[in-house]
Amino acid sequence: MAAGFPAWFPKTWRGILAVETPRKPVDAIVLLGGEPQGRPVKAAELYRAGMAPLVVVVGHGDNDSNRRTLLKSGVPAGCILTETNSTSTIENADFSRRLLLENQIRTALLVTSSYHARRALGTFQRRIPEIEFGVATSRIGWWDTPQGRPQEDRWAAKEIVKLAGHWILHGIPPWTAAAPPREKTRNP
Repeated sequence: MAAGFPAWFPKTWRGILAVETPRKPVDAIVLLGGEPQGRPVKAAELYRAGMAPLVVVVGHGDNDSNRRTLLKSGVPAGCILTETNSTSTIENADFSRRLLLENQIRTALLVTSSYHARRALGTFQRRIPEIEFGVATSRIGWWDTPQGRPQEDRWAAKEIVKLAGHWILHGIPPWTAAAPPREKTRNP
């Protein structure tokens, strides 16, 4: 057990929380705040690969730093829209809804951390059903170090609780329209 988590926990949470959808061009990339290193780098990479003509940066806390990272990574200022008031995943969806619809966004790719992907995708699908959402995940190199792995596992443990809470309190179920089916395992 590392940092209080059993050895099976990292693989288990990745099987539960980390979802990805097939990559196809979309109207906008939606960069969710909350982790200002890997997420904006991934969003810029997707923009440069031609996945979307716009990047929408949502969230209050790290919005400015995420925008600066996008600009430094080659995303033109005119291709970046911002929503700066939201402070939670539900608010990310609710507060960006109008901005997305006013800009005729019909398809979008969320960019977030792997442990946050399932809840983010489910929240946006539920709160903005007019838009078809996919999700791409990002990681920071620190999480691949012996010191960083426990941090990511702690975030994942919190996310499992949040996933259940969103279902109970907000009616957002833990499954998503685009989540791949879980693999069946045989009992020995």
